[in-house]
Amino acid sequence: MRPKKAQRQEWEALELDEMWTFVGRRRRKVWLWLAVERASRRIVAWVTGRRDAATARRLWHALPRRYRRHCWFFTDLFAAYVGVLPRWQHRRCPKGSGGTSIIEAINCSLRQRCGVLVRKSCSFSKSLPMHNARIKIVIDNYNLTLN
Repeated sequence: MRPKKAQRQEWEALELDEMWTFVGRRRRKVWLWLAVERASRRIVAWVTGRRDAATARRLWHALPRRYRRHCWFFTDLFAAYVGVLPRWQHRRCPKGSGGTSIIEAINCSLRQRCGVLVRKSCSFSKSLPMHNARIKIVIDNYNLTLN
């Protein structure tokens, strides 16, 4: 028996991606991991850390519960997502397929709005807490502009 229309859960789509920044000097890479809702282009979760499965797991736990249960996850072919995201909800998209084009555009937009995210910049953070604070301000401001 199918559930009534009001009881049915709508499946949403999230795009997940990571981009590198640095703290102090270019050799101290810090990766910014983002989860973006496709329909609204809202950033629903983000974490900073290394480019590994442990940080992917932290991003998974940063997601609101409703996204973890009823959502499709579109990522690039990076292997760290495979062990973290549920296999039946995960959609891996090769480069050029357009499966992660929204989050790639948002990465470019964030780089334009925040100097610490630009790779070749005179603006950089000296400490990780200040780096995270600056990123949080930019992401919060970005989400406010979507209303």
